[in-house]
Amino acid sequence: MTSTNIDNRVPIEKTIEVIVKNDKGEEVKVIKRYQEYQITVKRNRKVDERKKWKKFGECDNKTGLENTAYGDEQFLVLTRGAEVKEEEKDVVKCRICKKNHFTTKCPYKDALELTTQPQKSEKEEKPISNKYIAPNLRGGYTGSAPSGSDVPSIMVSNLSQNATEKDLYELFGQFGPVSRVSIPKSMEGSSKGFAYVTYNHLDSAEKALKQLNGHRYDYLVLSLEFAKKKSLN
Repeated sequence: MTSTNIDNRVPIEKTIEVIVKNDKGEEVKVIKRYQEYQITVKRNRKVDERKKWKKFGECDNKTGLENTAYGDEQFLVLTRGAEVKEEEKDVVKCRICKKNHFTTKCPYKDALELTTQPQKSEKEEKPISNKYIAPNLRGGYTGSAPSGSDVPSIMVSNLSQNATEKDLYELFGQFGPVSRVSIPKSMEGSSKGFAYVTYNHLDSAEKALKQLNGHRYDYLVLSLEFAKKKSLN
């Protein structure tokens, strides 16, 4: 690197005398005085050497603008069309699998035969009586389970907080009549993340367990197993 060490705060005074003619044709001396400041400049020696190189090839005898190539002018167009389409897709949501399609076009609904039997409320199924009812007869169970077996109830784990009892009735009702759906709640009223689904028939519960265990529901994967029998002391 080369540099010139000059104090640029001290100007150099210069004077120029020029003789010109005025409007009358007389010669007049014009004196111009000005101040010149010298500025320190750092330059790279290798750059200065490259500037002295002689041009060759297509660039020979051409200026810098003549051998500069320009591309086509491109215009940027901003649009929110893609965002609008994404918003429209999110409007439609299946009640069964929570995907972005209509419930009638759900692949689970087309692949499996849905039962359209209306679900009765617990108040309609349970008779108003003070008489003791055995656990295997509670909830309106009238299935043909083997002798000595409990009500075919399934424990659904890893359940989304957004799932409601109505959603589970629709999801599990594909495999047979559901007599009861229960989602335990916390002290704050939110779901604990699991539920119990009780079928009227054991074969319906087995079919649901086979088809929905590992099924993607909302943003989670369901885990199903038969509810364990409570020991009576």
